[in-house]
Amino acid sequence: MTGRPLQLDGLSWEHGGRPRALNPGLLSVAAGRVGVVLAEDAGDANAFADVLLGRAWPVRGRILSGREEVTSLPSRERGVALVPAGGGLLPHLTIEQNIVFGLRGRDGKGHRYGKDFLRGQVRFITDRLDLDVPLDRRPYDLSADQRLWVAFARAMCHWRRPNAVLVEDRAGHPPCHSVVGRSLAAFPHLPVLVVGDEGDRIETLGAPSARWEVVDADGP
Repeated sequence: MTGRPLQLDGLSWEHGGRPRALNPGLLSVAAGRVGVVLAEDAGDANAFADVLLGRAWPVRGRILSGREEVTSLPSRERGVALVPAGGGLLPHLTIEQNIVFGLRGRDGKGHRYGKDFLRGQVRFITDRLDLDVPLDRRPYDLSADQRLWVAFARAMCHWRRPNAVLVEDRAGHPPCHSVVGRSLAAFPHLPVLVVGDEGDRIETLGAPSARWEVVDADGP
């Protein structure tokens, strides 16, 4: 399967009344590669992630998946699979329920997903990720890395045809390194972008293909 690169061209946005941008100005992460964006702090990192995910509007610039521009598309149509810092799992749900959480409700044709379909999705994605965790347990029964893997499985269930993976790495949460490796192994056709707020943690990620920083943007 051939993947599509993720590109951000001349993107700028606002955070806390400050115009923000990337340095260098062109971000390009090829399929099967890892890029890193380092922000000033968690709020700065979250503001950038919101723009990429379609939760906030940029001031200028373009977001492209391959040759398709997705800058104006809503979140549900971008296909960016999000792995939140720490996993963001719901503690009152089982691991299986967390994985299929993104499939709750109805499909695009208005049909409610049946239990057999949901169980099939879980089996497929856990096999694909080689995810050996007890599906009937709760998130607090798992290790930090396992919780991130479950969060990744949930993202892949939500986006059965994802275009890119966005991994949040935040101070105060376990490092994201293991889920990045699992993504590259299971989905080598997808670009992976890690968004962090602490330089020392990013340095231990290994050798990403490229690195960008969130900086003050020139002009209004």
